[in-house]
Amino acid sequence: MMAGMGFGENLHNELVFQNIQIKELSVRTGIKKSTLDKYLSGNKSQPNVENAVKIAETLGVSVEYLVKGVCVSEATRGCELSSENRTLMEQYNRLTEFNKQTIQELTQSLLRRQ
Repeated sequence: MMAGMGFGENLHNELVFQNIQIKELSVRTGIKKSTLDKYLSGNKSQPNVENAVKIAETLGVSVEYLVKGVCVSEATRGCELSSENRTLMEQYNRLTEFNKQTIQELTQSLLRRQ
């Protein structure tokens, strides 16, 4: 996930990452499914502060993460990696040591070519 995505897209990515359905989020937060659908629709519908906090707490992420997709400051308590970065880290951690070294070398090579 890239910085600059909106609340709806960040919420969608987090739900996919955590394998949570909208209906389940509705039950866990007490927010109507139709309201959550509006946030996810991409029509610029934004939650009020109370709902944003309920959603963030339920998902175990910060409101800042849902709004911006990244933490603004490393000093912010509970900064999260984006779901894309977490997926990459989880995949990397499942690799053998040899394959991890290969990925590191490939990454360094690609960065030098930029």
